[in-house]
Amino acid sequence: MKLLFLTLYLLLSTSADADITDNLRWSLDASARINVNNATNNTSGIYALGLDTHKVFTGPTGDIGYTVAQLYFTKLSNHTPFPWMFDSKNDSEFIIREAHVNYTAGPSWLPNIRLGHFTFPFGLEESIDTNGRLLDYHHGKNLGAKLDWGLGLNKVLKHLEYSMSYTLGGKDKPQSINNSYALSGRIGSLSFHDFVIGFSFFDGEIDNIKRKKVAIDWQYYWGTWGILGEIALGKDNKQKYQWQKEKTALLELNKTSINERLKLYTQYVFLDRELEIAPQRLINMGLSYQLNSKLEVSMSARKQLTTPKSAEKEALFRLQLRLRY
Repeated sequence: MKLLFLTLYLLLSTSADADITDNLRWSLDASARINVNNATNNTSGIYALGLDTHKVFTGPTGDIGYTVAQLYFTKLSNHTPFPWMFDSKNDSEFIIREAHVNYTAGPSWLPNIRLGHFTFPFGLEESIDTNGRLLDYHHGKNLGAKLDWGLGLNKVLKHLEYSMSYTLGGKDKPQSINNSYALSGRIGSLSFHDFVIGFSFFDGEIDNIKRKKVAIDWQYYWGTWGILGEIALGKDNKQKYQWQKEKTALLELNKTSINERLKLYTQYVFLDRELEIAPQRLINMGLSYQLNSKLEVSMSARKQLTTPKSAEKEALFRLQLRLRY
């Protein structure tokens, strides 16, 4: 998979007339995140420093495609439980976020071709990038991962846009592990309109857990206000030898200042799983403020409204400073 990614990148490079530095945007991206979890009486930190690049390739007749590459050195500090890509609560790793090439120069009736490490095209996350932000749409929890290595097809047409992908299910590894795979896709109305609606599907096996889901998502913007939602129905086999159905829903109300420097949001999240005593409900509230063109501060608070099985209600506060230069 990495070899295919590099081959397509070189093909785009040799097809473009301009110098490799033309149409190249890059940023140094540094962030420090503090997490205070009252339920577990634990304070932890996540620190990241990386390079975020975006390059557009242009030929004699127009754009050929583009590539996105994001590599971050990430350090945990007393982070419990620690994410799957780390080995301990104080571990550090080089993390690849997005790293893909999208070829766009085919005939108008053919889809664009995406190859590399990218976010599953499913639900709200397809049109709202949350990488490196406190804002979250529970993509990883719902699907078993957020990004994966594979091949995708996408296109923006006159009245709709779509994105489909087949990926290997290895998450950060460009390989299939124990027959892992993921087939996902979303088709919806144009994402730059004030009202957007989309339909998604997912069928995959990641970390030896099979999941099947369908979802509907919507976004409605009125002036500086936004109402977003996502409802998903599906099943998985987390319970040994038994499939269990689940319903998930997310509703968000947000407000952006006229100068777009301040954003406030409130989310209600609902999860109802078969075989569990009661549905889980939680509230997320957050804000982000752009202090200047380079520095952003963001905060979020999460409160669980129902007590999960054999655990305390989650009460989490997070604060993040992010510098992009």
